[in-house]
Amino acid sequence: MESLIKFSGTVVITGTSSGIGRGLCKSFIERGYNVFGTVRNKKDVLELEKEFGQNFNALIMDVTNEKQVLNAKEKVKNYLGNKTLSALINNAGIATLGPVEYLPTSDFKKQLDTKILGTFLCTKIFLPLLGTDHSLLGEPGRIVNISSILGGKIGSPFMSSYCASKHAVEAFSESLRRELKPFGIKVIIVAPGSISTPIWQTVKKQKEQDKFGKTKYSVPFKRILNSLEQFDQNSLPMEKLANVIIKSIETKNPKIRYNPTKDYSQKIWPYIPKRIMDNFF
Repeated sequence: MESLIKFSGTVVITGTSSGIGRGLCKSFIERGYNVFGTVRNKKDVLELEKEFGQNFNALIMDVTNEKQVLNAKEKVKNYLGNKTLSALINNAGIATLGPVEYLPTSDFKKQLDTKILGTFLCTKIFLPLLGTDHSLLGEPGRIVNISSILGGKIGSPFMSSYCASKHAVEAFSESLRRELKPFGIKVIIVAPGSISTPIWQTVKKQKEQDKFGKTKYSVPFKRILNSLEQFDQNSLPMEKLANVIIKSIETKNPKIRYNPTKDYSQKIWPYIPKRIMDNFF
């Protein structure tokens, strides 16, 4: 059995306005942590502070804006004093779908900027608080990067930007894990399957808008959207994902990669030969 260490403290979670980020805030606060959550506007601040109370601290910032991330880091630093940050959870992300031939360049760029540039900037800027600054007191912190059980390992048609961003997070995490070993800062990938969150409303919106309905990709794109809706029907409850992430922070020797899912066949998919997978799609 993995041994758990008493590791409550302060965590920073990006992308907490909704979905996984919001669910994580709830679970970490219930566990006794102080949570700093990033949001994009004051409306979200008021809503989340009302929901979570005094153990939630909002950071208004765009994860792709280096100046805003630096300002957020200073707020966290002032709160911590001379102590280390327990964990940084790089969760912020979006889901952009569509055929490459017709996908707006701005949409592709926004997907990569939000997921990989945002993960890079937040990691880079918060690293001193996680333990590269040896003057701080406390155990080295953890970095948890949210990937995808399938998007992080295989490519799906019409999800090129999403899968590219998740693949990039996996590679970034692997390099970072080895880079930070001398500091004792553990880097963990959490790659869930479908989770019960509002992100799946994106799929329903795409179907309603029929954005690519007049293109040559109309029929196969609708098939992919239908398959994603079926994927959602077997979603893992948010609480179970949160428990995995909390465990990855509190376990003395966490796994390199966690794959929480309700559909265990998804764990096999990345090992299916590429030609067979091509024919499947």
